[in-house]
Amino acid sequence: MLKKFEQNYKLSSSNDELVVPSLFVADDYKRHMSVNLETGLWQCFKSGNKGNFIQLYAYLEGITYNKAESNILFEELLKGTVSKPKKKIETKSKPAMLHNNLGLIPVSVDSADSLNPLVQKAWVFLYERKLFNLRDDIDFHPTYYVSTGAKSLYRGRLIIPFFNDSQIFYFQARALGDETPKYLNATGDWPKSSAVLYPYDTDADHLVVCEGPFDAISLQLQGVNATCTMGCSISDHQVEMLKYFEGDIIVGYDNDEAGKKGVNRFDYLRRLKRMADLHICHPPSEVKDWNEAHMKGLDLKRYVDLRTTRYDYDYLVDHLLTTL
Repeated sequence: MLKKFEQNYKLSSSNDELVVPSLFVADDYKRHMSVNLETGLWQCFKSGNKGNFIQLYAYLEGITYNKAESNILFEELLKGTVSKPKKKIETKSKPAMLHNNLGLIPVSVDSADSLNPLVQKAWVFLYERKLFNLRDDIDFHPTYYVSTGAKSLYRGRLIIPFFNDSQIFYFQARALGDETPKYLNATGDWPKSSAVLYPYDTDADHLVVCEGPFDAISLQLQGVNATCTMGCSISDHQVEMLKYFEGDIIVGYDNDEAGKKGVNRFDYLRRLKRMADLHICHPPSEVKDWNEAHMKGLDLKRYVDLRTTRYDYDYLVDHLLTTL
């Protein structure tokens, strides 16, 4: 990391902070930014930006948060030691941890004949919502589990994992019955939901940002590059991650009041981050979300191609007129 500052840094008087020129202020010869060498937390006192070491690494390298996390862990494993911050890094793979703690059983399209009633229930749920890949022309095969852990908070729920380089970095648990709440996010040592995005193709020419993983999966199963923000209120962190995507970012939140507020928030944060202009494409008006559109057999790839428009003044005027 020090190479990025070309030796233009110094230690604080207490020797516990690295003082560097701000990444967010031009010609910051007074060095308004500091990085705590113990915790990895950093802050720019001129712009107000702050975050953790992984965010800083991702920003400096121009990569996603998840990729930065993987790179740092890989470098530490090669060294055979864990550098600061001193919090112990668990080297055991998270898929193994999940299986141990949650009693996970895989659910695939081939699980139709399973004798396990919970697997059968999950299979029916997924099959009815067309969330298995039954096509030969789409190279995307989502993975699912059910949790059977006796002491698991997620027992009896469908587990939707988020993968990065074959390792699970996050998951969401969906009720298969009338349990409430309907969705439970990973807790404990896992990242916060506001710090993750459903895996997507970082090299594609477009990216639809929708609300939940089933929406993103439905779009990907039809050849549309998509991710989700775990709701329609995108976080500052998620915008920072999307900032480096070079293709068109298409906001695909539901066409309700919450979704409209989410689009406004996205555009506001996008401006703060000096991000490229947004595009927009709501799900078809006759359905509640992308998964329902997928279940009805609508051609979502064609729909997104035809209905995507730039989120600009003309769109806002037209949208306002149609709601009067």
